[in-house]
Amino acid sequence: MEEWSFVDDKELQGWKGACLCITCQHFAYGVDQHCRTILGCNVRQKQLPQGDHLTKKCKLWAPTWQKEMGWAPEAG
Repeated sequence: MEEWSFVDDKELQGWKGACLCITCQHFAYGVDQHCRTILGCNVRQKQLPQGDHLTKKCKLWAPTWQKEMGWAPEAG
């Protein structure tokens, strides 16, 4: 992922709710050679700027188990 470029700001939109990059099945993370966390999108094969995974989403957002199990099945 270190070689990937960054996602363009035009590809992401601000969002409040559960449909954020971090909840998308395409979200990925790893570490670089200096042990810094790298955030990325496997579909786009691009890095996400730090913090954007908590406040933004894109049109490629895809639910994982939420649709089948509900948002917080452990609470039910």
